[in-house]
Amino acid sequence: MNIIFISRFYPPDTGGGGIAAYIRYAALSLTNAGHKVRVVSAMGQDSKPEQIVDGVEVFRIQPWFVSYFWRRLPLIGRQMRLIQDVFYALQVRNTLLRISHFNRPDIVEYADIDAEGIFHPKYLCLQVIKLHTPHVILRKYYTKKQVPYAQTGIEWLEAMTIHRAAGISSPSQNLAREIESAMQISPERIQYIPNFIDTDAWSAGKVEEQPLSVLYVGRLDGIKGASVFAEAIPTIALAFPQAKFIFLGADRADKQGGSQKETLLRSLEQNGLQEKVHFYGHNSPEVFLSFYRQAAVFVLPSFFENCPFTLLEAMSCAKACVVSRSGGMPEMLTDGESGLFFTPGNAEELAQKVIDLLQDEQKRRQLGLAARQRAEQEYSLQVGGQKTLAFYKSVLEQEKT
Repeated sequence: MNIIFISRFYPPDTGGGGIAAYIRYAALSLTNAGHKVRVVSAMGQDSKPEQIVDGVEVFRIQPWFVSYFWRRLPLIGRQMRLIQDVFYALQVRNTLLRISHFNRPDIVEYADIDAEGIFHPKYLCLQVIKLHTPHVILRKYYTKKQVPYAQTGIEWLEAMTIHRAAGISSPSQNLAREIESAMQISPERIQYIPNFIDTDAWSAGKVEEQPLSVLYVGRLDGIKGASVFAEAIPTIALAFPQAKFIFLGADRADKQGGSQKETLLRSLEQNGLQEKVHFYGHNSPEVFLSFYRQAAVFVLPSFFENCPFTLLEAMSCAKACVVSRSGGMPEMLTDGESGLFFTPGNAEELAQKVIDLLQDEQKRRQLGLAARQRAEQEYSLQVGGQKTLAFYKSVLEQEKT
């Protein structure tokens, strides 16, 4: 099969988040299975317009840059993101037509975010959409200061793109239900295909865990619950004075538009805990893997997730995971068997779950091994690639009938 993935986020040049990770693993899995895979993405600072990486042809687009002056103008400034997205979608269409002139694809898959497929040429081939988390869901969790652009137009374009697609897949059943309700889409139109990961690359390895190390991985923003983890730290530190707490992820704006990292640091300093907490920012996959392997407990206190790669990485590394009962995460772990859950936003409950695990090495090991087994059985490259390919074939067959 001839497949093209389209998203401005693709590693290593543009993106280390969930969308970039998904497309990388999907492209790798399908390429390894003998299919032709190409990727159209945005150009980073040191990108080449065209290159082949791990057998995948990657085509990069130079996005239109909007200066700070235009973004600060009254009224029109808040619409510049929408204008950028429309212009970029036109660039995507032109690039797709160019690379398909002598090599027609069977399927083109777009990410839902920013409606990059709004101008997809239907006569070329079928268009499918992979749901990640469109703006209609994201806006519930961010203030206007955190999102300094108008979202209504972007939401409309994203909904139009999703409705027009020949097929839609979702990494979690929870996200599928959210989209069905928000966009009035029939449940039978959305197929459930969890995200997947290279479980061989992400593994426990031979690194010994640091018994009192608690790891948070994710952006430092409201939806990820970084402040909930920070609020839980004093209680954990009181029970385990030697414990070390690690934040691994890029800084983001807090609710007032300032630095979330600085807000967290001020809170920790008031409790005299700044020496026990370490912020390492966003980093390379090798650094992430090292921290996963050393951690005794992994926490993910998000208020919403679909099928997060950070949790898949921790599971694959056989870590004991304490996660909020939100979004698609309850679909990924079984409470008390392969992980522990707490109520979203409840810092005291989170703290107690972590304390229980720091006190019980055997329980940590049991939960970690069960999580690893689940990752291998349900979220490996082979399993994910087979489900994705079956989805494409079903869309093609349906179009013939």
